[in-house]
Amino acid sequence: MKYLATLSLALMMSLGAIAQEESAVEFKNQGNDALRAKNYKGALEAFEKAIAAWGDEEMDAAMVYNTATSARKIKNYEKAQKYYGESKKLGYKPDAATYYIAAACKSMDKDKEMEKVLLAGIEEYGTSKYVKHMKKMLAGYYVIESNALYTKGQKILNTRVDGNRDQWDAIKAKAKTVLDEAAAFANKALEYDAANKNAQAILSGIDTFLAS
Repeated sequence: MKYLATLSLALMMSLGAIAQEESAVEFKNQGNDALRAKNYKGALEAFEKAIAAWGDEEMDAAMVYNTATSARKIKNYEKAQKYYGESKKLGYKPDAATYYIAAACKSMDKDKEMEKVLLAGIEEYGTSKYVKHMKKMLAGYYVIESNALYTKGQKILNTRVDGNRDQWDAIKAKAKTVLDEAAAFANKALEYDAANKNAQAILSGIDTFLAS
């Protein structure tokens, strides 16, 4: 009797493990169906259930990537960042995952984190087709930073009036400090996107202001 009870318990545990595995696969299939139908919210929910029920088997990396994509499509950038990060750790499309992690950071206004991700990604995946997208995103960030400083420098220069002519040198020196920072960011942008017209325009504007 004791032997039969032990055997019965082992059988129940085995059946339970099989059922758990089947439910995870079932959720995965539901997620794939929803993804194909562009039901991204449903896909995300199904994939997350699959991940939670996956058990001790090796995780399906493609499914994790699809989970991230589903989250990105419904603008749940926090989950997109999370699952693209997990996909990258699993070695599945790490270059694409890196780009989308940076894009998620950008959407959440995590600019410094985005910059860090992009710099690392450009260095690590130099031959990837996603690198050009990473460079454009990074250049765009540097242009925004440059433009903010450029505007600030303009405002400082525009405080010059006839009544404070004796202060012009000090005003120009103060503005130059800010505009030099703006130029540094614009030049960084051009390092990653040599044809960036906004960066070129900022540098031209800085030269004009400082020459006046």
